[in-house]
Amino acid sequence: MKFKKNLIAIASATAFASGFAAAQTSSSSAVTPSMNRQSTATGMSADQKRERTAAWKGEKDQLEQKLRAAKVRADYAKILESNGYRISAINADKKDYLEYEVVKGDHSYEVQLDFDKGAAMATKVDVSANMWRADATKRMLKDSNYKHPGALVADPKGRYSDRQHMKSWTDEKDRLEKSLPLNMKAAEYKPKIEQMGYKITAVNDREKDYVEYEIVKGENSYEVQIDIDPNSGMARKIDVTSNLWEAEATDKATDKAADKKRK
Repeated sequence: MKFKKNLIAIASATAFASGFAAAQTSSSSAVTPSMNRQSTATGMSADQKRERTAAWKGEKDQLEQKLRAAKVRADYAKILESNGYRISAINADKKDYLEYEVVKGDHSYEVQLDFDKGAAMATKVDVSANMWRADATKRMLKDSNYKHPGALVADPKGRYSDRQHMKSWTDEKDRLEKSLPLNMKAAEYKPKIEQMGYKITAVNDREKDYVEYEIVKGENSYEVQIDIDPNSGMARKIDVTSNLWEAEATDKATDKAADKKRK
C-alpha cells in the first residue's frame, strides 16, 4: 500500500483540491515533477495550480454523474472506458463494494461503488483523488501506451484502497497539525517538523507571508501550509493537507518506503 499525502483535511475530493503553490526542493537542486502530481518547479504558478485543480475537480464531478446512469454492475466499467478512462487496478470486488483506479491523461481517480444486498445498481457512487496508487496506475500515468500484461483481477488484500487506509492517514494528519503551534517564526517549523520524524522533501513556496512544505514519514506524505504575518514574521495559520500535485522527490520517498515494507 502506498500512503499518499501527499491529500488532504481530507474527507472529500474537495479537500484534496485546496491550497497549492510554486515548488522547489529543500536542497539546492530543482524538483522534477511526477506525471500525476506536478511540482511548480516547472514554473507553474499558484494560480495555474488552482486552475488545474479546478479542472481536475470538474472532471471528477462529471464522471460521477455519468456513472450514475449505470443500470447493472457491468455498466460501470463500460461507462469508464467509453469516456476515455483506463481501468488500471481493481482494489476491491465484493458483493457490496467495487473499487477501481482509473487513468485519463495525466490524472488518476479512484471510483468507489457501494451496493446494498447485491443490488444491480450502486446505491452510492464516489469519485475521489487516488492517494494510494497501484503500480499499474503509476505506469499508465507515465506511458499512455502501457497495457496490463494479463487479465485485470482484484487485489485480494486491497493494498491500494483509499477507503481502507484513509482513517489512519487522517488521524496522523490531525496529530501533526496539533503538534505545530502558532506564533513561531517561519524558520522554526523546519527543525520542529524534522524532530517529529518527518523528512522535508520539497519547499513549494517561501514568501514573506507564506511557506509551504511537502513532508514524508514512511509511506505517508503531507503538505504543510503556513500563513505568516508579514509584519511580525510569526505564523498565524497552519494547515496540513494532502499533495494533489506531488513533487518527484516526495513520490520517490514514499515509493521507497512502500518497497521496503513489501520486502
